[in-house]
Amino acid sequence: MKRIIGILTAVLMFASCEDLPEGDVANNASDIEVDLNGEPLADKIEVGSISHIETLFDQVDFENALDYDLLKELDVCDTVELEASKCATCSPKYYKLHEYNNKKQRGDAFMLQIKALTVMKGQEVPLPMRHLIVFERENGSLVKVNGFRGNLIATRESESGVKDLIVRFYIPDEGAFMNCLFLWKDGRYKFESVEAIDGAGGKGSVKESVKAEISKEVYQTLMANAMLF
Repeated sequence: MKRIIGILTAVLMFASCEDLPEGDVANNASDIEVDLNGEPLADKIEVGSISHIETLFDQVDFENALDYDLLKELDVCDTVELEASKCATCSPKYYKLHEYNNKKQRGDAFMLQIKALTVMKGQEVPLPMRHLIVFERENGSLVKVNGFRGNLIATRESESGVKDLIVRFYIPDEGAFMNCLFLWKDGRYKFESVEAIDGAGGKGSVKESVKAEISKEVYQTLMANAMLF
């Protein structure tokens, strides 16, 4: 990261991002769709359009009744609140499901965003930060496709029908927030580029002229900090 800091000081453009409390991070809320640089997009969903996402975990009920059943199937939470249990209940206070594949039903392909400090079933230690896990049904069973220790802040429509993802990571040791783009390739999401960095010398959107070089450094940093699993 030290090399990144030196590069960023000279080449990054300014853009603003706000942090959520308790280690959860996201871009500013908006009622309109924006591109990676914050420019408004038309209401019509089309290839290349970006949908901003902000997950507050403040809902009482799931938006889709199927979500509760999917959580039960994954067995990651308690179905009833137990006084002696540290495990989180299967509630929208801790879990949020998002669709990512326009060609598959919600029950066969979805992303699970998990709130920071949640204790999942079978674990004793709370998650230190938000987690995003991508699931797909194979041979009748749900399997993990990707795991990110980060916050989903946007999706982008693609020609394949599988949405591109923009995930925001926080590296505590570096004091840096990184917005990274992931594309669906060969049956899973793969790192494509870093779009913006805040902190550690970064002040917003990464210029195209240096994006490839900085993205290599950022990917190595994500791997070294086990942000992808």
